[in-house]
Amino acid sequence: MAEGSIGEPRIAPAIEGPEPGGWLAQYQRARCTNASPLQTYQGLLFDEIVLPESAAAHDEPLQLVLACNAWAEALLDQAFFIPGEFAPEALFSFYAHDYLTQAKAGGHAQYFAARGGDELALKCCAAGLKSMLADPHLELFNLMVRLRRGPRKSVRKLMAERRYRNMAAAWRDLDRRLADLEAEEPLTPRHKIWLKSLRKLKLAPEAEMSQHLNRAASANRLFHQRRQEVAQLRAAHERDDPAYKAARSLCQMAGLGFAGLHSGAFAPMRESWPEGPQRAGFVFRVDTDRGPRAMLFYVEGGLFKKRLAVLIEHGNPLPVGSLTLARNDYDAIVPVAR
Repeated sequence: MAEGSIGEPRIAPAIEGPEPGGWLAQYQRARCTNASPLQTYQGLLFDEIVLPESAAAHDEPLQLVLACNAWAEALLDQAFFIPGEFAPEALFSFYAHDYLTQAKAGGHAQYFAARGGDELALKCCAAGLKSMLADPHLELFNLMVRLRRGPRKSVRKLMAERRYRNMAAAWRDLDRRLADLEAEEPLTPRHKIWLKSLRKLKLAPEAEMSQHLNRAASANRLFHQRRQEVAQLRAAHERDDPAYKAARSLCQMAGLGFAGLHSGAFAPMRESWPEGPQRAGFVFRVDTDRGPRAMLFYVEGGLFKKRLAVLIEHGNPLPVGSLTLARNDYDAIVPVAR
């Protein structure tokens, strides 16, 4: 070892490595104000993705993708982590699938209506597609973002280069290209291969999943404080939010106890309601005292439109509850494509 002039070992200066959690951690450090438990970022706390062995072994690639979605939702909703405190790839996976599902079901216009204001959703989706090496899908996604969020001058230039007469023409082209791409090289098989390639992926028997979730939650030092804050925020929000009002009314019609509502997304209605209209609706998962149900919002009719909400139980061909909504309430729930 080289020595200095007074015989002391010469030590190389420390080199700081990238922060665990990558750009998502940096994003949260810049965003969080420490004003409350939910606004306090603790750093990367749990860097594993634990998924059921049965989902990984299933012939249908979508099963593993959906299992990862469920894992990410459980860490957020039950373990009370915030983004950046658990393996970022779980969120990358969640939002990449969210983009694919919504854009295929209702088009890029409806996807952007639902997610265009969510910086985290857009960044995570792009990061996921890039990590999967899904370059054609990433190109489409980035084009959409540039068209809707770029500087006005750049957008005009891009529209001219692509020969789009207006934004409606751009949306149609993006939708057509995504449909062609999915027919030729669907994303979901690549998505599954990517998940299985992650070194932080751990496969476990279905019966052990609750144990692993509890293990993850034990790493959250703010678990109890956040649970209390979430309950307070939820109570205040649920009093006035039209989606919660609709969910409670539908559950009451069906004789169910309302237990919670997850964020909505555009999706094919027949995925939740096989006997329903063959088009996209805005779908929420509703938790009840008898398990989850699907709440679908859609418009029916031509000149005299009805704005409807139905509650669907898996395996039941008919809704277990239905509502007709005022236009103002419907528009407050379902994002409007522009």
